Amino acid sequence: MNNLRQRLSMDKDWLFHLGEVDVPVNKSHNSIYGRAKAGGAIGPAGMEWNDANWETVQLPHDWSYQQPFDRENGVPNFGFKPRGIGWYRKKFRLPAEDLGKQLMLEFDGIATEASIYLNGSLLERNYSAYTSFTVDISDRAYYGDRPNVLAIRVDATEAEGWWYEGAGIYRHVWLTTKMPLHIAERGVWVRPEKINDTHWQTHIETVVGNELEYDVNYTLTTYIQNAKNDVVKKARTESKCAAGSKITVVQQLIVTNPDIWDINTPHLYQVHSVLTIEGQLYDTQVTSYGYRTIRICPDQGFFLNEKPLKLKGTCNHQDHAGVGVALPDGLQEYRIRRLKDMGSNAYRAAHHNPTPELLDICDRLGMLVMDENRNFETSGEGLRQLENMVTRDRNHPCVVFYSLFNEEPHQGTPIGRRMVKRMMRTVKRLDPTRPVLGALNGGVMEDEGTADIMEITGFNYMHAGYDKFRAKHPAQPIIGSETVSAFSTRGNYANDSIKQVFDSYDQEKAPWGATVREAWQAVATRDFVMGTFVWTGFDYRGEPTPYEWPSINTHFGIMDTCGFPKDAYYLYQAYWLDEPILHMLPHWNWQGRDGQPIKVMTHTNCEEVSLYVNGQFISREHVDLYKQLEWEVPYEPGIVRMEGYNNGQLVKVTEIATTGETVALRLELQKPYLHGDGKDAIAVNVYAIDAQQRFVPTDTRFVAFTLSGSGKILGVGNGDPNCHEADAAQSRSLFAGCCQLIVQSLHGTEPIVLRAEAEGLAPMTWVIQVKEASEPPHIASVRETYVNDWYVTQEPYSERPDPLMIMDSTDMNTWEKVDVSYGALNMLKGIAGYVVFRSQLRLSDQAKSSSNTLRFNAIQGDVEVYADMELLLVASLDEPASLEIPLREVNLKGKNAVTLSVLVHMTEQMSKPGISSSVCLLT
Repeated sequence: MNNLRQRLSMDKDWLFHLGEVDVPVNKSHNSIYGRAKAGGAIGPAGMEWNDANWETVQLPHDWSYQQPFDRENGVPNFGFKPRGIGWYRKKFRLPAEDLGKQLMLEFDGIATEASIYLNGSLLERNYSAYTSFTVDISDRAYYGDRPNVLAIRVDATEAEGWWYEGAGIYRHVWLTTKMPLHIAERGVWVRPEKINDTHWQTHIETVVGNELEYDVNYTLTTYIQNAKNDVVKKARTESKCAAGSKITVVQQLIVTNPDIWDINTPHLYQVHSVLTIEGQLYDTQVTSYGYRTIRICPDQGFFLNEKPLKLKGTCNHQDHAGVGVALPDGLQEYRIRRLKDMGSNAYRAAHHNPTPELLDICDRLGMLVMDENRNFETSGEGLRQLENMVTRDRNHPCVVFYSLFNEEPHQGTPIGRRMVKRMMRTVKRLDPTRPVLGALNGGVMEDEGTADIMEITGFNYMHAGYDKFRAKHPAQPIIGSETVSAFSTRGNYANDSIKQVFDSYDQEKAPWGATVREAWQAVATRDFVMGTFVWTGFDYRGEPTPYEWPSINTHFGIMDTCGFPKDAYYLYQAYWLDEPILHMLPHWNWQGRDGQPIKVMTHTNCEEVSLYVNGQFISREHVDLYKQLEWEVPYEPGIVRMEGYNNGQLVKVTEIATTGETVALRLELQKPYLHGDGKDAIAVNVYAIDAQQRFVPTDTRFVAFTLSGSGKILGVGNGDPNCHEADAAQSRSLFAGCCQLIVQSLHGTEPIVLRAEAEGLAPMTWVIQVKEASEPPHIASVRETYVNDWYVTQEPYSERPDPLMIMDSTDMNTWEKVDVSYGALNMLKGIAGYVVFRSQLRLSDQAKSSSNTLRFNAIQGDVEVYADMELLLVASLDEPASLEIPLREVNLKGKNAVTLSVLVHMTEQMSKPGISSSVCLLT
């Protein structure tokens, strides 16, 4: 069979309307009766809604970050950005050969509550922005000529969290098509188990589904492939699946000496599942996984592959400068690589399960993940969300923990205890291989709370309580699930409550928090604390603590919202990397402060450091790792030099210099080229530099960008927590010498030419190479407005009736509702006489103000076509033919809808009398 399983992107060319749509009220019996039927949705959820004026957008899409900041009506926690309600529509065709297959729409995430309509029927509601979900559209889809209408109402009025969550279809959407006998959705679970030093048992469970109307004997062939595409093991199972049922096939494959997945060598394998009937291929699926072990010890912490590993993690929300929460995959990878370069080995998805593509990237790059549940509930919906997380993510080797909750009021109560027990049972039923924890900010010492019944107790801050808790529960593992909450502003070295910025000397912190040095010392000096997850890896939009307006994002990040490192980044490198690190702060551009004392500080793991100013030796000091070194140095322009020593040997040198004026901008790309597939994206970092190519850390000038070639600018940012410039723009001011563009490829290979203009600088251009790449398989959108739902008089008239006869709103029997896209009506064949077709054409503003064409793709008979009371056309068609009828502006002006009436005179000899194919309005 051709066209077996396909996974097609649905991201391209959606129509979007911001705000609720005003649907005219129709209280007639006809309207109310119709809405109660399958496919009877009205308004933008309905088939016939005219969306010609709607904006065209690409997914992922976040409408919130594109709106202006709103101090008066905005909420500080959400970054003063409005949310509200939005509508999406996508019209698309499916090939006729897809009829009979199973079709699944996959939504990676929609913020927040979503109602999914297909062809006028409500198929699904989803209640969490962070839940990936699927919708089976096999029964309701149209195949062939008639397009499908997928309409989604997104209600982001209420928030799930207390941070910037964005709004809209902000993750990918897919359409998977597969044969009636197939591998079920999330139907492959691979669970490697180490038997001894050389052998691993690979448990593979495969769910086979049969949507056929008869029982089927099938063969499931499963083979394991390594990174070199070598088949290392194979199994074959023959079985039977009853009609309309599912069956789970369990296979055990022994693999000898596999390459181990580790944070430094993240080797991945693939399970290929092949389903056949009598040798004929019906379905195939590829599942990625890795061989690794995890173990939790209450005394020595976390073990990966039986080696102790202190977890060096960060907590992260999912927004980024310039794009809100609608991150392209390339930007997800940029963020994980930034964390890896810092020395981080673990990522906490706070406080929700992340996009699936982020887990793919963590698998590939070797980043451990704490996968977190969003809603602490044991309701039916709450448990469904929890099950959803586990079944979606359990094949990922990067996922090593499931977190049930974060800082819940019931964390120290008997109610919370009962809830956790039920939720743990739910998780363990689906995946017994990973430990479960919760992140507590209190209640850890309560006997009837949650702290002692989970496999790990997560401490949010409270590092002074580590020893006390261990004394009471010596067998209970502990992790710093959330630590630090220190404040700093990139490139700033003095606190200023008026400007709402913080210094970068690791001394400012939230009342509940700690400095970087305090928090890491508490973890690093206790083997029984398995690691830390710092709040946060990146600054994030919303929750502007401790300030509000004009602050629109946090100051917690080790990096800013663009991923530009703050000074704390290098302190973590000193703690988390093995090679010598020697970073010095602040910068040395202090105009007008000659002779005034400047605090100079180290971020280093060297044993000793010497300091020189303009060649003059200041001192050589021993470094206390958890205190670092500080000097007060009278400022004089020039060069400050540090030398780092281990065992008395010089191992590292760093210098900072007073720079000249900015003369140009320097471009830094996260990778050397973009793939020209229309999906790839790249972070383009822009830096002010002087004549000697040195970074100028104080420049704040405004830069305007233009771009040509196979690319577009998705957004801009600069990391300033108080900047109110637009993200969806082509220009941005520098903040502390830097700004960033997010550039996405278009389909093509033409090099991207980026041009920048800034006051006082000559225009500059750079070229970003675009590498040839195929556009991912996708579902194309259709733009015409279709008028396929009609009423037709059930009984033919022997004499010519009035084509404009009144249709009684309570009459459901004289008139029959028909879908003309299915073809000719059998009820009209072999009949002589007259019938009347009647439909409503809704008009967009664009349609009202321009000329349009009404196209009948197939119609036969002596026909008269009317728009309201006006006769548009008379034609005599002995054979089925197409008709195009001009609709002049005068016909439509001032109208929201037009009643179309078509009188057809038939003879017994006609093959396809009446309207026998789609009708559309071409604007």
